[in-house]
Amino acid sequence: MQIRQAQPQDSAQIAPLIAMIYRDMEMPVLQNVSESALISMLTTLYAMPENLNGIAQTLVADEENQVLGVAFGHPAENEVAVNQILKRVSAKHEGFSAPLELGGESRPGEWYLSMLAVAPQAQGQGIGSHLLKALPQFVESFGKAKISLNVDDGNPGAAKLYRRQGFKADGRLMIGIHPYQHMGLSLQE
Repeated sequence: MQIRQAQPQDSAQIAPLIAMIYRDMEMPVLQNVSESALISMLTTLYAMPENLNGIAQTLVADEENQVLGVAFGHPAENEVAVNQILKRVSAKHEGFSAPLELGGESRPGEWYLSMLAVAPQAQGQGIGSHLLKALPQFVESFGKAKISLNVDDGNPGAAKLYRRQGFKADGRLMIGIHPYQHMGLSLQE
C-alpha cells in the first residue's frame, strides 16, 4: 500500500468514501439527495485540481490502483475558498435542490483535516493510521505547525484513533445537528 497525492482519475473511487461522511453528518440539505446524485457531485468535486493539490489537498491510500482510504484537508486560511467550491459545484449539480455548505470548522494557523474515510472492506486494517502518519511531513511542507480535525461525539472509534496518533481535544462545536470535538496535533513537540 502507498500513500500518495490523489489524481483526477481517483475521483470515482474517492467519492463513495466521502459520501459516507456526508451521510453520517445527517445534513438536512442532503435528505432528498439520492446516493447517485451525491456520488456524482463528489466525483466532479474530487476531480478538480483545486481540491487535489491546490487550495485543498487530497491524499489516498492506494493498493494496486484501488483507493482504500482518503484524507482531504486544507490550510485554515483557505476554508472559505474550499467551501465556496463545494457550494458552487453542489448548487449546479442535478439532484441538489440547495447547495451543500460547510464552514467555521478550522482555526487560524492550522492545516485542517476535513475528511478521513476508509473503504468499508478495508476498515480495521490500519489504513486510517497510515494516512494520519503521512500527514505531518506533508503538512509541514505548507509551513503549518498544527493539524486539526473535528470528530463527531457519536464516533468514539475515530476519537480513539486520533488520540493514538497524538491528537488532543481542544474545544467543541456543532456541525449540522451533531456535536463535535475539535482536536489538534502539534508538529513542533
